[in-house]
Amino acid sequence: MTKQHTQQCPIAGFLNLFGDRWTWLIVREAFYGSTRFTEFERYTGIAKNLLADRLSMLVEMGILEKQDIGARGTRFAYKLTKKGLSLNTVLLAMFQWGNTHLYRDGEEPLTIVERATGEPVSTMAVVSLDGRPLSPGDLMTLPGPGANELTTRRLNKIAAQTRAKLETQTAVPKNDGA
Repeated sequence: MTKQHTQQCPIAGFLNLFGDRWTWLIVREAFYGSTRFTEFERYTGIAKNLLADRLSMLVEMGILEKQDIGARGTRFAYKLTKKGLSLNTVLLAMFQWGNTHLYRDGEEPLTIVERATGEPVSTMAVVSLDGRPLSPGDLMTLPGPGANELTTRRLNKIAAQTRAKLETQTAVPKNDGA
């Protein structure tokens, strides 16, 4: 894989694991039910050496579990772990973004439906704790408890600038008596 990101950021960390062109296709296939090396190879088109590398990395990171299914340890199956299954929302978001922005209406190559009803799933959205839809402008990133000093300073500065801008926009103009 390529050089690793060193920023203290969940997106950079995520890209260290999932930032190449093959890993998400392997995860997709695992969600579709593929478990064998040959299935991943056939349905993604990835070269054997790259597939072996990506499967090992996904096992090492706890996304997939490697199970011995052969009599002499020569046959293995790969299954999503609980951590791997939690990628469902990320995969669905990419799926929906791709259908919306890469294909015209009525030309989407795949659709996701609820297994029990056959009804399409709703488009994913960011909502507040009380269920209100939120736009990107409604969100702000703050330093978390594990943030380093650089990240804390940077995000606190951005937050202060955002608050100042909002205060300026919502300030009531003074009546000068005219």
